[in-house]
Amino acid sequence: MSNCQDYVMFPADPKIDPSPACCGAVQRANMPCVCSKVTPEVEQLICMDKVVFVVNFCKKPFQPGSNCGSYHVPGSLA
Repeated sequence: MSNCQDYVMFPADPKIDPSPACCGAVQRANMPCVCSKVTPEVEQLICMDKVVFVVNFCKKPFQPGSNCGSYHVPGSLA
């Protein structure tokens, strides 16, 4: 996911459209597995709102109402 680090680090704004290389990494990633590795320490380094923005931009969005680390993805499970 090093291809995406520039797009998910704090500060929370601005949100920048990720590169094709970043989207390629997102498309290949097992996001539930990635989310299981997100610790409170990781959440101090990366902005989870930006992570959601990136995965949505790359057309591999999180399930609304799911969790990534301690971050609750907006929306509800339907």
